Amino acid sequence: GNHCFGGGGGGWTQHHNHRGHHNSGNLSVYVGNLAYETSWQDLKDHMRAAGNVDKADILKGDDGRSKGCGIVLYQKPQEAARAIRELQNTQLNGRPIFVREDREQGGHGHGHHHNHHHGGHHNNHRNTGFMHGQPAEEGCQLFVGNLSWETGWRELKDHFRQCGDVDRAEVAEGSDGRKRGFGLVRFHRAQDAQAAIQKLNGVEFMGRTIEVRLDNKV
Repeated sequence: GNHCFGGGGGGWTQHHNHRGHHNSGNLSVYVGNLAYETSWQDLKDHMRAAGNVDKADILKGDDGRSKGCGIVLYQKPQEAARAIRELQNTQLNGRPIFVREDREQGGHGHGHHHNHHHGGHHNNHRNTGFMHGQPAEEGCQLFVGNLSWETGWRELKDHFRQCGDVDRAEVAEGSDGRKRGFGLVRFHRAQDAQAAIQKLNGVEFMGRTIEVRLDNKV
């Protein structure tokens, strides 16, 4: 699960909270969609609007470059909750950031809720030839229609990342390799998918007004 954790991030809330682990997770928030040039200092300054920041970390890949996300540790759970409420979609270095509870803290990351799927329910998806991998959770996968022919999966994923953590994005292609003008976007969380419908349905993207709705084939 710790896909986005920098090197020695392990034990850094422990010194803080000797009453056991149950509320240490609420002190830290995960911040995504950061500009690559955002430093921990920029992040800390920005996130101080919600309360006293103990520490801010930018998560980096093996090459030392920012992964575009970070973890911010507050001194009180109320401050972390306020950050999630009030700093959502605020601009930092020209990009709208997203802020959510840091779920990696307790060591039960994304993996545990993929298995409540009813038998062969999602197999009718296979024949469209895309979206392999884990079946999506209920309400996490969106159908996106009326895409411009220039739109590839990368552009689609970048566009939808403003609404939350995108698991994957794909654009349908015909057997001749030409794009068919629609695609799928899968979020880690259903509430992010809902936010994307609210925010991006009927809005222009790469010159076309796109349609965004829940993918009912999942």
